[in-house]
Amino acid sequence: MHMALYNKRANAEMFGVLAKLTDKARRRDTGSWFGSIHRLVNHIIIADMHWLNRFRPVFPESTVLSDPRLSPTRLSWQHDLCEDFDDLHNERRFVDDRIIAWFEECPEDRYGNSFQYLDSAENLRSSVVGQAFEFLFVHQIHHRGQVSQVLDTLGLPNNFADNVTFLEGSK
Repeated sequence: MHMALYNKRANAEMFGVLAKLTDKARRRDTGSWFGSIHRLVNHIIIADMHWLNRFRPVFPESTVLSDPRLSPTRLSWQHDLCEDFDDLHNERRFVDDRIIAWFEECPEDRYGNSFQYLDSAENLRSSVVGQAFEFLFVHQIHHRGQVSQVLDTLGLPNNFADNVTFLEGSK
């Protein structure tokens, strides 16, 4: 649960920094794998939605994962989930809240269970629930680091990856 709460805070802080940029700056090609900050942030949200959907077999009776907003018709690797920054920010908040709710709902005794899922290339894969949870957060941390690096090159102060601040606030 700690990582889900940290993740929500870090994403909120990242979007706070990104809101200071113009739309043109967020869409500027940065030379990164996804091109722009906008596309990178879209990718993170799309990946999170895919992972939440992959967790459905772990706890089929989940009310959190049955939310139809986790499977929008526009959920695709081929295009952005949201074109508008405010809509993108709303989606980020929604997904972060779903991740927290999922951790509150999923029984801990299932963390060691194996499950199967389809990866982004439609290959059947298997994982252990707890390890997949870790990957969900590591993936976001990795890409927030990329966003931070781009912001550094623009000279825009950012420190949304600072977990010490979060740890000190949770005493």
